Amino acid sequence: MDYVGGSPNYLITNPNTLKKLEVEEGTLLKMVGKNQGFRLMSSSSVVEGFAQISPTIAEELGIANGQTIELEEMGLETYTKIVRKKMANKPLSDKEIKSFMAAIDYGYVADPHIATFGTAVEINGMSTEETTSVAEAILQYSNKLKLKKEPIVDKHSIGGIAGNRITPIMVPIIAAAGLTIPKVSTRAITSPAGTSDALETVMPVELTLPEVTEVIETTNACMVDGLKIGLGDVADKFLRVVKQVKIDPKEMMIASILSKKKAAGSQYVLIDLPTGKGSKLPTRADARKLAYQFASLGNNLGLQIESVISPGDTPIGTMIGPALEMTEALMILEGKNGALNLRRKALSLAGLVFEMVNRAQPGTGIELASNILSSGKALEKFKQIVEAQGGDPSITSSDIPVADYQYTLKSESNDKIYSLDSFNIGLIARAAGAPNDKLAGVIIHKVRGETVHKGEPIITIHASSESKLTEAINMLHTSPPFTMEKMVLEHIKPTRVFEVD
Repeated sequence: MDYVGGSPNYLITNPNTLKKLEVEEGTLLKMVGKNQGFRLMSSSSVVEGFAQISPTIAEELGIANGQTIELEEMGLETYTKIVRKKMANKPLSDKEIKSFMAAIDYGYVADPHIATFGTAVEINGMSTEETTSVAEAILQYSNKLKLKKEPIVDKHSIGGIAGNRITPIMVPIIAAAGLTIPKVSTRAITSPAGTSDALETVMPVELTLPEVTEVIETTNACMVDGLKIGLGDVADKFLRVVKQVKIDPKEMMIASILSKKKAAGSQYVLIDLPTGKGSKLPTRADARKLAYQFASLGNNLGLQIESVISPGDTPIGTMIGPALEMTEALMILEGKNGALNLRRKALSLAGLVFEMVNRAQPGTGIELASNILSSGKALEKFKQIVEAQGGDPSITSSDIPVADYQYTLKSESNDKIYSLDSFNIGLIARAAGAPNDKLAGVIIHKVRGETVHKGEPIITIHASSESKLTEAINMLHTSPPFTMEKMVLEHIKPTRVFEVD
């Protein structure tokens, strides 16, 4: 029988056979020449010297009834050597990488092995060949969407920017144009809201693979959480460990992102690379390098990849936190007020997707996207997706609640906003309770470069408890969310040296 959840399959054998093989029940074995792991289980109903395996797995491996199979133990020492080899900055073979990724998927290597391997990759990096092997291994142990209607497109942001909630706007625009876009997203790890956290305030996002397929066939799109449908399980297991030690190896991230896009059936992928102070990519040079890495791996996987470098030093939207971000995205779909930068970015990226697949001539894609948004077709498509995923299609931006406790910081003088700190604003929103509390977060009333008069609101914090509100208010002082315009940026006073007679 199959062992559910991407872990190894059971291989059932006679207890006496285990003794002769000198292995214990539960030992992980692999078939020689086959990249497949099995946990040994014993049963007296199995004739000594024989083993039972599920017909499904036997068929996948090309094993006929009565055929002799050869097994070998998957020893931990093998994986320790692989980890140490990467620590020494030596290239890993395709076989070594796929063996290590298989061990992660089977649950055979412990978290310290994974964390050490991830740290070694963070420090030493990986070649394109190694990254390709990682992506192929992730694909091998992944569920896959089988979609019929082409072209199949997608977009992905590497994240880390407050209020960057363009997915609920982009996806219905693209789907309304007749393109297929299977948007599989994640929850927040270090930010105040992930795409799935925001979308979950208006519709279910944890769907099964058959349910997702049905939604896409009905609406041309989906907006779901990736964990339940099992796209790239082994990558998620790896990332779960390395996030605990606050590392994010770029090559593993690239392999994870693109292998999941491939598993979703995507052919064209637009990568968003937010860049600037406080983002994952401090400089444009960093972003360009990553863009070429995405393109190189995408080419090896048969994907057409394009990237955009976008501002990452200031929030994109003005509402930060799951419910607040969903409210602002829905306001834009409804044609109401919403952050100009959020609207502009969603239209710009949707336009580039149209140009990628020749639905629009170069430079005209944003016009097509704007027309779809202003016509109401995007809102209509959004409601269709909400209904298909089990939500209420009559939902409006005014229906989404906010947390009860609030505090508004007002300007003490007539001034101008010099800068907004996306990272610190995210910290304040998290202190208020986001993303676990979906109603908590921050509203930004004044954006960068805007004049503010004495007594006008700059930022409002929403929290569901007085203690959380107090914690967030305290963060205003320890992690300032904005800077007022000033003419003296820094005062340097070198120590004067006096000669004494």
